[in-house]
Amino acid sequence: MPEGQPGTGILRTPEARFSVVEDYPWSPSYLEVEPGLRMAYVDAGPSDARETLLLLHGEPMWGYLYRKMIGPLVEAGYRVIVPDLIGFGRSDKFIDPERYTYSGHVAWVSALIDKLDLKQMTIFGQDWGGLIGGRVLAENPDRFARAVMSNTALPASGPAIPGLTAQAPFTADQLRERFGVDWRETLDPDDTINAEKIQALIARGPSFYFLAWRVYSQTVADLAPSRIIPGWCVSPVSAAARAAYDAPFPDESYKAGSRRFPLLVPITADDVERTRCDAAWDVLRASDIPFLTLWGDRCPFTYSERGEMYRSQIPGAKRPGVEHKVFAAGHFSQEDAGPEMAGEIIAFIQRFP
Repeated sequence: MPEGQPGTGILRTPEARFSVVEDYPWSPSYLEVEPGLRMAYVDAGPSDARETLLLLHGEPMWGYLYRKMIGPLVEAGYRVIVPDLIGFGRSDKFIDPERYTYSGHVAWVSALIDKLDLKQMTIFGQDWGGLIGGRVLAENPDRFARAVMSNTALPASGPAIPGLTAQAPFTADQLRERFGVDWRETLDPDDTINAEKIQALIARGPSFYFLAWRVYSQTVADLAPSRIIPGWCVSPVSAAARAAYDAPFPDESYKAGSRRFPLLVPITADDVERTRCDAAWDVLRASDIPFLTLWGDRCPFTYSERGEMYRSQIPGAKRPGVEHKVFAAGHFSQEDAGPEMAGEIIAFIQRFP
């Protein structure tokens, strides 16, 4: 499909940037999720498969994160849909960060599944793929047969961080003055995130790392995925993979979506998205859809939670035959344990046909 011209205020990563990608053989398809806004997605496997999987990535990734899972799932006979969220991968990218909202991401993914008329789906969400996916699932329940979540959360009303305004940056000075945390203390000299330093900060207070990450995302000169991934994985990430993760972002102007995501997590009392997430939780708590958690145990954001948020509240997560698993993996569980998780998803679908 020709690249065409994006609308005003939208960037489209040149296809030549993806020439460095060596191990993601699936060709992209494209669909407008609103007038003038194009989403890229991989559509792998038989189009008439009885089962379809929707795999949603998060920050600051793209569909490439699922390269270790797509093959096994297709070989099992399933259709696999892997979107690049708006602002990421081959999808269009707004220049203005305020064009990105939590509800906007939910609407764009919902538009994709509506236009493709996807049914009998199993959703898999990790990081923002779970924040978005939980809402998409709750707002389109008739399209889904099962759900799998990994190293993510669906926010809800409850304790909030005082003194913050929704979607407003939390500054380095605030972090240092209020909590005694320097956002640089989890970094190597080249601004690459360091896993061991993360663990040291978590030991001082589990919420500190999210705030440090939030400041990092707004402050660091180059928000490059290749500097983030090593600290959020257990296994080494090759130079080729790091280059592939960086490919969608030729320069800073393409990164508004990446910088915006951390500010969209509804951690303040005045954030309207909290009530929308509460409504999603109302649906999920009343649902018996088979619900599986597959968790990486070294995740800096959910390292001690291990899916308990879902397992304790969703009836379908307590059904006999649902075998929740914890892996020796980091936040990007797909990178550390992709084939193993694909195998668990296949077994899950077979147990709940």
